[in-house]
Amino acid sequence: MRLREMHGEVRYMLRNWKAWDARSFGFCLVRLPALVLQPIVTALIPKVLLDGIYSRVSIGRMTAAVALLSCLLALTIWMDPFMKELIRGSARIIRMRYAVGAFRQTMRLPYAQLESLAGRQRRARAEAFYNARFSAGADFLEVCCDISVCAVGTLASCALLYRVSFWMIALVLLTCAGEFFLLRGLGRRQEEATGAFARFSQQLDYFYALSKNGAAAKEIKIYGFSAYCIRALAAVLAKAEGAVAAYLRVSAAASGTRALLNLVRQSVAYLYLVYLTAQNALSVSDFLFYFGVLTGFSNWTVRLVSSYARLERCCMDCAAYRAYVQEDAPQPKPAAEAGAVDSIAFSHVTFAYPGADAPAVRDLSFTVRAGENIAIVGENGAGKTTVVKLLCGLYAPNDGAVLVNGVRCRHDEDRFDLFSVVFQESSFLPMTLAENLSAESGWEEDRLFAALEQAGVADKVRALPAGLQTRLRRDVYPDAVDFSGGEKQKLLLAKAIYKDAPVLVLDEPTAALDPISENELYLQYRELTRDKISFFISHRLSSTRFCDRILFLEDGCILESGTHEELMALKGAYYRMYRLQSEAYREAEVRHA
Repeated sequence: MRLREMHGEVRYMLRNWKAWDARSFGFCLVRLPALVLQPIVTALIPKVLLDGIYSRVSIGRMTAAVALLSCLLALTIWMDPFMKELIRGSARIIRMRYAVGAFRQTMRLPYAQLESLAGRQRRARAEAFYNARFSAGADFLEVCCDISVCAVGTLASCALLYRVSFWMIALVLLTCAGEFFLLRGLGRRQEEATGAFARFSQQLDYFYALSKNGAAAKEIKIYGFSAYCIRALAAVLAKAEGAVAAYLRVSAAASGTRALLNLVRQSVAYLYLVYLTAQNALSVSDFLFYFGVLTGFSNWTVRLVSSYARLERCCMDCAAYRAYVQEDAPQPKPAAEAGAVDSIAFSHVTFAYPGADAPAVRDLSFTVRAGENIAIVGENGAGKTTVVKLLCGLYAPNDGAVLVNGVRCRHDEDRFDLFSVVFQESSFLPMTLAENLSAESGWEEDRLFAALEQAGVADKVRALPAGLQTRLRRDVYPDAVDFSGGEKQKLLLAKAIYKDAPVLVLDEPTAALDPISENELYLQYRELTRDKISFFISHRLSSTRFCDRILFLEDGCILESGTHEELMALKGAYYRMYRLQSEAYREAEVRHA
């Protein structure tokens, strides 16, 4: 990483450090002299003892001097871990602040960016900056402290060793420069390994989630998929470990070279001290003192090089984090009341998923007026769900526009308040039932129960001990309540009814309902959609007869459009699919008769 780039990342992290926990600067300042003095005082104690013995200093004076130095050494030894733990406590605070920043960005980014493979990989790469106790976001504090300590320690050691030999200092610095370039190369390989590992993290996350998914466990056991899952996971792990192993091989070679450089440095320096002592250029006490100072000097310089390598890793991870959290996202704006929607129009809309061979929706145009109930049907892969996401603003068209009241919205998020949606696959958050359904803390109980009544699940909620205060998500709260698939679908319908947006979208709303509940929903549909624009997405064509107009999609285009009767009279693709489904339903009735 270039020095200019590193400078920008260091400034960013220092600015956040100061803003979020400035007191930890004080912890570093206290720790600095404690660490610098440790090796010097350790080397000075035997020198004082020997000098006292040779000079025939009194026992009292020698004992007092050694006791004073020992107390100073004890104080520095005690201060180091104490300050280090305080710094790590501050690091945990800062790491959590970075995590909150990433979470906020995830909430702000357009859905299409989050859902794409590239978006998921960018998010996984950003998590490496904060998603571990010793991740770069937390390690930066200790790295800065270590660099400061090592720099001061190196200068102090140079000042002491200069009296002995300049060439000894040059030897240590030269071998440490070699280590510096080794570690820089190693840092680049580590960055490559981290990026490669991030590419497999989404697959690993999937298998981790699968291992906790009780619903999936039933099919895995009954159909004997256990061996397949283990093989698939092993294959992903092998690729991920292969990426890490490549880095470890380079790391092992670098470690061996560093050990050789250290051996040369220590051997030459110590032999030179022995030579000076043998020539009476140094006393025995000076030999012991400079021996300790030299050891400290070598340690400071090596740690300085290592700390720089750690700083470079922090900067690379920080750059990936900033690339994610500073990714373009619509600016938040105050929530506004959803106004009346007189019309919604798709004008030559085309949308293709990143990396797809063909568009999911192609040159799609239609207009829906207030009060109309529209059914969108077609075979799997026809583009029905893509149309819903484009309609709601989760995706932005590649070409064309979605118009509300004849006006193209400035941001996709501008449309969110206009829609109440029941998706085919939805989830509840770890909140109370009332908070999940109302999406607000100041919910209205009467309105909620009215929505639950319309959805046909009010009696179930009243029977719960905590009622609307019942908590959901048992994987978060042990006392939470689980609901059946049909009950969850009814609760999601109640959520859409409570929002009371001018546009209602039901994406396969009867998929988890029993026939009786499904029929009740059809009977209530006109009441639910009074004065609203509604879109009903379904693969069951028998459920579309109550809609004003049916759009039959094929390959992302409208193949046929009209009422049920008009499409049946046309005897095209809708007619053929309806007949096939009707025949299947009749055969099922005969088998169960």
